Amino acid sequence: MANNVYTTISIEASPKDIKDFADKLFTPDVEKLNWTEKGDIVADNLYRLLYNDYPKDNLTREWMTENIGAKWCFVHDWVIESEVIELTFDSAWWPPVDLFHQLAEYFTQFGEFEMEATSEDESYMNVSGGFANQLGSEFFVEESNIPEWPDEDDFDSTEIHDSAIEKFYDTIDNIKETLIYECKEELILYP
Repeated sequence: MANNVYTTISIEASPKDIKDFADKLFTPDVEKLNWTEKGDIVADNLYRLLYNDYPKDNLTREWMTENIGAKWCFVHDWVIESEVIELTFDSAWWPPVDLFHQLAEYFTQFGEFEMEATSEDESYMNVSGGFANQLGSEFFVEESNIPEWPDEDDFDSTEIHDSAIEKFYDTIDNIKETLIYECKEELILYP
């Protein structure tokens, strides 16, 4: 069984571009479905929008890996505001890096935008951050400098363990922020 990787991609663009994009993902049939079915239709709509060769009826692990970056990837959740859309994905073993770049390429046609991504493996085997704008896209995955999960048995009290968990999550957040910063630097230095 694969480790789930949860990736959140936040896209900031003009209200018109966000609305047009959201309308293409959240078609009228989406509202009639249950939550799981909604996610499937939204993913289908997204893949159909971004990939001319999306084989909806003959989808393979190879196609997903080559085009999305993971052997499977589902839209897990979403938030839509006037100038921002946030999509959360659930993928197998690895974040959907290729999907991130494809989304950036899609939004480039409209002019100015900013896109950030963060992800974490459920077992914290990898953590990542990405950034894109009209100048390009970068996505970095960290696999080696991730602290170990604080095991409750290693602490003398619940309070000390809770503090270690809080510190762990702060470190994970700092890694993600650093990766996003490094992506921005890369785009500035090598647009």
